[in-house]
Amino acid sequence: MKKKQLHPRKNFKIRQYIASKSILHLTLVYVGINAAIAVLLAAALVVITRQPAEAVNYFYYLYTELFGKEPTWALPDRFMYQNIRAFLATLSLLSPSIFLGIVVYKFFVLKRDNIVFRSCCDTFVEGHEQYINIHFYISSSLRLINLQFSAFLRTYEKCREDESGKLYPMNTFELNLNGDAFYPLPYNYVPSRFRIKLKDNPMAGVRSEGTSVVIGDDGRLQIHAPDRKFTLNPKAGDFCELYIIARGEVPDIQSSFYEVKCYRIPEDLSPDPLPQMHTRFIRERNSFEVDNWQDFENGKLNRRQRRAAEKRAQRT
Repeated sequence: MKKKQLHPRKNFKIRQYIASKSILHLTLVYVGINAAIAVLLAAALVVITRQPAEAVNYFYYLYTELFGKEPTWALPDRFMYQNIRAFLATLSLLSPSIFLGIVVYKFFVLKRDNIVFRSCCDTFVEGHEQYINIHFYISSSLRLINLQFSAFLRTYEKCREDESGKLYPMNTFELNLNGDAFYPLPYNYVPSRFRIKLKDNPMAGVRSEGTSVVIGDDGRLQIHAPDRKFTLNPKAGDFCELYIIARGEVPDIQSSFYEVKCYRIPEDLSPDPLPQMHTRFIRERNSFEVDNWQDFENGKLNRRQRRAAEKRAQRT
């Protein structure tokens, strides 16, 4: 007899599903599950009573009772019928309670979507050094403090899939950030950005000890890590991802949060500068106004830019 496999374990799947889906999505799932239960019970009653003409009525009675409506129909006083009645009564109590618990969990547990990032980012050169601009704004109505960003580069070398005894094919490198990646008292709903250095100045003569990336015209990426240098070829199955981790505190509810954003390099790099966001501070209201919110999502690559980025990634 084959022994049951114990690994990998996948814990907290339901909790992760609830946390990652919207209230509307969870409501539709709740309604769909109740409908499926009503269909199964109605089918069982049709088989037991041998009255297929009553299938629609059975479904209606069962479905409405699952949502808490008082039963307005009766079943014969027999053992099988009463088992169905008891099962239905239990579900009609548990189902709304579970859904109410999900709603409370979604509304009162701070989990995600406090930070909205642009779907792509752009690069610029300053003093022979290349940087990536990361654009974001705080979408939460709650006050955030001590907002801090970290950046990591995750690489995958397909050629090392069979050499894991020497070096894993997937590796993660931390990227150095400037002081503008820390916001002690940020404003909500204000487009902001910070930059990440990709490439050092070759004229300086001394390279920093952090990780740097050189994106070639052929789509290959030269990774200069502290311990070694290597090349990634996307066409050969290699890939490179930039992970942004945001963390901060929410004093109103005495809580903290963490959020993660992933960019594919170079697919999510715009070949052209993204539209600048225009903001101004209104002293009387102690808040910012943004003149061109419509340009924030224009940060998405258009068809021409996406095609150019994909060609750059696939070119050999």
